[in-house]
Amino acid sequence: MFWYVPTSLAFSKALFLVFYALCLIEIFGRIFNSWKIFYVGVGVIALITFGIEAISVATGYPFGSYNYTNTLGHLIAGVPFTIAIAWVGVILNSMLLSNQKSKTKRAVETGVWVVVLDLILDPVAEKLIFWEWHGTGAYFGIPLSNFITWFILSALLTYIFPLYKINKSIHRKGALVFQLMLFFFGMLGFKTGLVAIGCLSMLFIILVESRYRYDYREKK
Repeated sequence: MFWYVPTSLAFSKALFLVFYALCLIEIFGRIFNSWKIFYVGVGVIALITFGIEAISVATGYPFGSYNYTNTLGHLIAGVPFTIAIAWVGVILNSMLLSNQKSKTKRAVETGVWVVVLDLILDPVAEKLIFWEWHGTGAYFGIPLSNFITWFILSALLTYIFPLYKINKSIHRKGALVFQLMLFFFGMLGFKTGLVAIGCLSMLFIILVESRYRYDYREKK
């Protein structure tokens, strides 16, 4: 938070996304009896999201017009290979916070949490030159189509997984990791001059905590 990553350690930015996804895979994987089903679902998320990212970079649809830099790793069809891994982490993390009473309710809430995270992550990532948006969008230069696509895509991908039961310990870990991601990018927001993003991240951290406590109290 107080220094910049030296050029010799620039690869750590890509590794951060990998470790984030692995953390969620480890936490989420404890829920399922069948690891085969779980890993197939993870693989499908990675392939579909990478394909849509590649299409969007080439055509400007559906996310909007943007391009990636090589900050997050080697580009394949204009997309860092780590982006697909990052999508896995974001979707699994959001699913851990979401309602498990029906697949539809879980899908909608997962989409909301994914957008919540992206509202903080996206402006900061562009400021750090992870990627660059073209044109002027309604939210810090980012088009609304980006957030709409994040919501729809994430919601649909949750249908890959069956409904599951989650205990308090796993639920707490999932909420904490999500809060730490908000905190991390929120602090980077303050550092890069995006004060509004930093403040918004604090509000979202409180929102996640409230959702966790409400859900657990309801189950109890």
